Amino acid sequence: MLAAFLALPPPLLSSPQCSPLLPWAAPALRPPATRSRSTVRCAASGDPQSLDRLIMQLRESTPQQMPQILAANMKNIDQRLFLRLAEMSDAEEDEFERLRIRQLATAVTSSLEQLIAKADAQLNVDATAVQTLLRVMALPNGEFEVPVPEERMQAVRAEIRAQLSTLDEGFVGTTKAYMQKASDDSLEGMVEVLRELLQAFAAERLAALVDGRVDETVRGPLLALLKASPRAWDDEMRKQLTSADASCGADELLACLQDQMGEVVLGMPAGSAVQTVLAEYLSELLTRARTIAAEEA
Repeated sequence: MLAAFLALPPPLLSSPQCSPLLPWAAPALRPPATRSRSTVRCAASGDPQSLDRLIMQLRESTPQQMPQILAANMKNIDQRLFLRLAEMSDAEEDEFERLRIRQLATAVTSSLEQLIAKADAQLNVDATAVQTLLRVMALPNGEFEVPVPEERMQAVRAEIRAQLSTLDEGFVGTTKAYMQKASDDSLEGMVEVLRELLQAFAAERLAALVDGRVDETVRGPLLALLKASPRAWDDEMRKQLTSADASCGADELLACLQDQMGEVVLGMPAGSAVQTVLAEYLSELLTRARTIAAEEA
């Protein structure tokens, strides 16, 4: 299974949708939005004034600023921008200004090509990261056991920790896109493997945020929960929170998750892929902790 799946080209990331991060959540799959990696899709308004404002920004920009402006407005760029530039050139009577507009169109085209090439290169890097981690999760024969055995999960988590500083939005987006592809191909086992990969990433990312942000009495139990697989959370929580030598109770853990850890996650860029993954993971951890707290009450 692994060799056949990894032989697929990197998935397109125009608008990745995937199964929820956690296995107990109901699937919310939607048809994938596809995109050629050599084209730019647009969600632009047809308002000529919006195009004119963007064109004015581009005309006033330096060569160093132009790629930044284009990257920030990528969703507002399609063929209408170039049609508008052509209209402006045709309507311009001054030959020098007409030449400047044509030069601007050439510069915009060149900058867009460079941006797309850079995005393609990063896409390949992210795909390689996902594929490397999948190989760690696979059995020696290239197959996957679902759920992934604990020793395989510990190995992949060690690899995630080693690469954590480089695993970001692109990694999460690529993993979700692979999940969508696997779902479209009815490879439910592969969807579950990729979900466990995202769970492991979320756990390691949150564990890296614990130091210096969590009270000493809560740190040990919280780290123990983050090290455990989600399917073992209930037993681990009871062990950490209700045993005779527990350093904190469920209420203290709940307060930590809601206030300290929740604040960290909410402080990330709103709507980012990493924030979404961590928020889903943290939300389920909170749900389990509330269940334990209700049992103690």
